[in-house]
Amino acid sequence: MGSREPKWRIGWNWLWFGPVCLVLLYFVEIHTMRLGLMTIRLAIKRWSWVGLFSPSAYFYLSTVLFSVSFPFRALLFAMGSLANDQLTTKHRGVLTAIAIAGVILLPFVTDTLIWGSFPFQFDDAGIGRLRLIPFLPWPSGGYMTF
Repeated sequence: MGSREPKWRIGWNWLWFGPVCLVLLYFVEIHTMRLGLMTIRLAIKRWSWVGLFSPSAYFYLSTVLFSVSFPFRALLFAMGSLANDQLTTKHRGVLTAIAIAGVILLPFVTDTLIWGSFPFQFDDAGIGRLRLIPFLPWPSGGYMTF
């Protein structure tokens, strides 16, 4: 009667997986944390209570939280796939590569979603507008300008 508890021992894979995790978390998490904190500060500065009724505000906040938490989840998934004895070596490598590629591509996707769903926008005339639907109206100004 063996226990079905997961074994989190990845053996010699720590020699390459540990540095990969550190590099990915350093570059991706520093970027996502800076962008998330900057936009949250900006949202607080421009806050209006009507923002509680904006679906765009909820989408924006959930995207910020996802962008910060996803790299940890993906790397834990990669570690779990490396430790899974029921998978072949090829499948372990493919699952780990997919998780690492997801962490690398994450900022490109979430930055665009955060930019397009930021609820408290100013139009070209300098008038503050509340965005109700992400990307509608299309953000005026350049990419990543809030």
